[in-house]
Amino acid sequence: MKYDELINEELEELRVIEKKQKLVQFEKRVQFLICLKSGEAKTQKAAGGKVGWQVRQSQKIWQIYRERGVAGVLAKSERRGFGKLSSVEISRLNEYLREFGARSLAEIQQYVRDSFGVNYTIGGLSDLCIRLRIKLKTARPSNYLKDERAVLTYKKTSTL
Repeated sequence: MKYDELINEELEELRVIEKKQKLVQFEKRVQFLICLKSGEAKTQKAAGGKVGWQVRQSQKIWQIYRERGVAGVLAKSERRGFGKLSSVEISRLNEYLREFGARSLAEIQQYVRDSFGVNYTIGGLSDLCIRLRIKLKTARPSNYLKDERAVLTYKKTSTL
């Protein structure tokens, strides 16, 4: 590709924009464009390598530049915090689990889908449960050979 023609901004203009950046991630993005514009790197892979990126990250930044220009490359992404659930929804999930419990991740998945309209994969729910320190409570295994009548008489006669 002829990146010097595809990148609309002049080289000096890009250098000025680079110096104005306070965040390293944005500075690297502009450096990536400078490498392509100046011909210092002939490919996205080479330009990405100069700023310490993998190929996929270089492709992503180039795609953003092609769609939205320098403003798009320098725009902060809007994220909703940790995950798909708000803090209120997380507290409601904790209340539900305290009150009713859940036998499996599939059961939690169904509750989250029905209550909040949020689709989580089983793997995503597993990560969420680890992050929220939600642990499945399981009873201790009992001996399958034990005599139920003997246990009942022991409980009735025990002084504990």
